[in-house]
Amino acid sequence: MKKLFITSSLSLFSFFILCAQAESTKPNILFIAVDDLRPELNCYGAERSISPNIDRLAAMGTLYESAYVQVPVCGASRASLMSGLYPTENRFTWFGTRFDKATSNRYGKSCTGAPNIPDIPSWFKENGYKTYSMGKIYHYADDNTKAWDVIDRVGYFKAYQLPENQSKSPAYESAPVKYNAYPTGIMTDKIIQQMRAAKDSNQPHFFTAGFSKPHLPFVAPQKYWDLYNEEDLVLPSNYSFFPKNAPSSANSTWGELRNMYDDIPSEGPVSDEMALKLIHGYLACVSYTDDMIGMLLDELESLEMLDDTIIILWGDHGFQLGDHTLWCKHTLFETSMHAPLIISAPGYGSGQRVNSLAEMVDIYPTLCELAGLELPPHLQGKSLVPTMKNPNAINKKAIFGRYHAGETVRTERFQYSEWTNNDRMLYDHKRDPNEDINVVDDPKYSKVVEAMAAVLKKHREKISYDESTNLDALDQPENSAPSWNRSAFNQNQTRQPVATVGVEYQSYVNWRVKDIEGDQLTYAKVSGPEWLTMGNAQYGRLIGTPKKSDRGTNVFVLSVTDGFNPPVIAEMTLEVE
Repeated sequence: MKKLFITSSLSLFSFFILCAQAESTKPNILFIAVDDLRPELNCYGAERSISPNIDRLAAMGTLYESAYVQVPVCGASRASLMSGLYPTENRFTWFGTRFDKATSNRYGKSCTGAPNIPDIPSWFKENGYKTYSMGKIYHYADDNTKAWDVIDRVGYFKAYQLPENQSKSPAYESAPVKYNAYPTGIMTDKIIQQMRAAKDSNQPHFFTAGFSKPHLPFVAPQKYWDLYNEEDLVLPSNYSFFPKNAPSSANSTWGELRNMYDDIPSEGPVSDEMALKLIHGYLACVSYTDDMIGMLLDELESLEMLDDTIIILWGDHGFQLGDHTLWCKHTLFETSMHAPLIISAPGYGSGQRVNSLAEMVDIYPTLCELAGLELPPHLQGKSLVPTMKNPNAINKKAIFGRYHAGETVRTERFQYSEWTNNDRMLYDHKRDPNEDINVVDDPKYSKVVEAMAAVLKKHREKISYDESTNLDALDQPENSAPSWNRSAFNQNQTRQPVATVGVEYQSYVNWRVKDIEGDQLTYAKVSGPEWLTMGNAQYGRLIGTPKKSDRGTNVFVLSVTDGFNPPVIAEMTLEVE
C-alpha cells in the first residue's frame, strides 16, 4: 500500500512538472495598442514622420498595408477587436461602449456588449497566461476586470505639465520634462519592471501597452517637438474642401476637438497657424510613443526574450488632420478607418508587407493560432497567419465597418457606404485615392453600387444575432477549395515524361493547381508505389528513384489542401522504363 502511494505521488508530481514545462514553452505576448494612430509612420510611407522603433518592429515582422478598423471610435473599436465580433446596429456602437455590459449613449440608445463570450485576455488567461491591462486597452479601465491579473490605467490623458496649463485645457503642450513626467512614460517604466519580473517565470505572460498618445491633447516632452521643423510641415492637399457630392451624413463636427479644448473655436475652421500646430503636436506625440515602444523592444532584447515573444501593434482607428476640413475620427472615410497593424512572431518572416485587406476583428484568431491555442467558436474574424507565411496570399476580398447609422464595405478598389436615411457614397480608390469625389450617382458605377450594396446586405444579415443565437453556427468568411486542372493526368507533356530505373526522378505538380484566394497550399501523396514521395509539400515536388520491379505504368493518388477545405485529390499516371 505504501509503495502504491509513493508511485502514485511520483506520477502526480511528474504530471505537474510536465504541465509546468508545457506552460513555459508558450510564447509571451506583447500587445501594443495605440490610440488615434493613423498610418502616419515612416514604415507606411509617411516620410515626414519620425518613427524608427515602429519601423524597426515592421522590419522584424509583417506589416499590413490595408488594415481597417470596424468602428472609427475608441470604445466600440476596441470592444469589437477584443471580442472578435463585428459591430451591429445595436452592438459596439459608440465611444462609451463596454464589452462586459450594455450601455446607453447620450440620446438614450442602448448598446449591447458581449459578456457571454470570452474576450482575448479571458481566453489567454484560461489557457495559462498571466494577463496585464496596462494603460488604455479597453475604453474603461474596469471593463471585464475578471479577465486581467493586473490592471493599471496609469494616469489621465489630459496630464499637463506646464504650470500655466493646470487651470486651462489647451489642445497641445510641449514641456521641457523627462519622458516619464507624463503617464505615457510612467506606464512604460512599469511595463519594463513587469518584464523583468517575468524573466524567470514558468508562466507565459500576456503583456499589454495601451498608449494614449497621439490622442488629444497633443502633450509630449519638448525633445519630441524638436524633432520637427514646423516650417517644413504642410496642410493636406484637400484641406480646404469637403468631398464633392458627399452626403451630409458623412460629415463630422469634430466635437472632440471643438468642445474639449479652450484654444479651439466653437464654430468655423481653425486658423492655418493652429492647424499646423496641431499637426506638429500629433507628430510629436507619435514620436514620443514610438520612443517608448523602442524602450520595450530594447528591454525584451536585453532580457533575451525578444526572439520568444509575439509582438502585435495596432491602432484603434485613424485620425483626420485637416483632411477634407475634418479633425479627429468619427467618419467612414479612409482617414478614419485605416489604421496600422504590424505583427512579429517567432518562426515567421521579417520585413514582410501584406497588401491584402485585413480587419482588426482578425487579430483575435491570429493571436490564438500564433500561440498554439484553440480558437473559441464565436469568432467572426479570420486568422492572418496564412499571410504571414505567404505575404502574397489573399486574406479577404471585402471588409466591413460601421458608425452610428452608417455602414461601409471596402474592396481592393472601392469603398461604398450607406446610411439608414438613404444617403450613400462610393469612392474609386484606383482613380481617387484621397476620396475627393463621391461617384455613387455616376451611371458608370451603377453596377458597382448594386454589387457593393448586395455584399453589405449579406454581411449585415450574416452577423446579426441575439443572445439566443448559436454562435457555433457563425461561419468563417467563405473560402473556395483549390482545384486541379484535371482530375486525372499523366506526365507526357512535361520535361520528365517518364522515369528511368536507377535514375532519380523529380517533377513539380503545383502548376497543375489553381486557388482563387491564393492561399498557401499543401500537397501530399495519398497512395501509389513507394519509390516516389512528396519531397516538398509546399511546392508539390515529387522525387524518387524507381527499381526494376517498378517498370511499367505507375498510378499515384495526390492531394492538395488550402487548410480551410478538405483535401482535393487527383490521379497521376507515370511510366517507368
